[in-house]
Amino acid sequence: MGKLRGLNQKAAAAAEQKLANQKVKDAAAAATAEKQAGVEWSKGANLRGQQKMEAAALKADEQARKKREKAVLLAEEEANTGSSKPKKAPTLSNKGKKKNNDLSLLEDALVGAADKKVKSKRAAERQKAEKQKTEEARKRAEQKPVDPLLANTQSMILGTEDEMVGRAANKALEVEGAGGIDNALNALNTGSAATSEPTKKALYKAFEERKMAELKSELPGLKMSQYKDKVFNLWKKSPENPKNQQ
Repeated sequence: MGKLRGLNQKAAAAAEQKLANQKVKDAAAAATAEKQAGVEWSKGANLRGQQKMEAAALKADEQARKKREKAVLLAEEEANTGSSKPKKAPTLSNKGKKKNNDLSLLEDALVGAADKKVKSKRAAERQKAEKQKTEEARKRAEQKPVDPLLANTQSMILGTEDEMVGRAANKALEVEGAGGIDNALNALNTGSAATSEPTKKALYKAFEERKMAELKSELPGLKMSQYKDKVFNLWKKSPENPKNQQ
């Protein structure tokens, strides 16, 4: 019994070893078959790629042939009709566009500089005109005739020969509404000895009308205040003035 059991164990081990060997062989065979299938698929893929390339080359040749035939037909048609196809206007390249842009920028810069120059010139002219206007106003103020009352007041202060006239003129300023040559004459009438008719005012009015006409003829273009100032100065020295008759 012991011997039979030992034999059975050996047989079982041999059977297992045989089965394991068979599995190894089957795996190797499967790997070989898979590798062979991959090779075959690769060959098929290469074949398909080559076929596609050949088809694309044939298509390109066909298109080139059609273009050549079309060009020949057009040439023959132009030769027969004597007409030519109008050429397409050349388009600007990037370099040409850049050049045009540079010219536009330069033109804009020149226009801007010209505008600034014009504005600066106008501002200078306005400033010059304002300065000239101010200077003319100052000169007119300096040339403005002195009011006789003010002149008489200055004469009184300086102690000149017209001292009494200056006092009378200043006194006239205290009278309500007094002012100007007429009021100064009124003050003279009230401040000095009374004169028989016509009064000093009437005498001055007659003298003024006569001298005013003469001055306007001799010195045309003066202001009325300037004429009156000259008449008053003449009146102070005139023998018709009652003051000069004393």
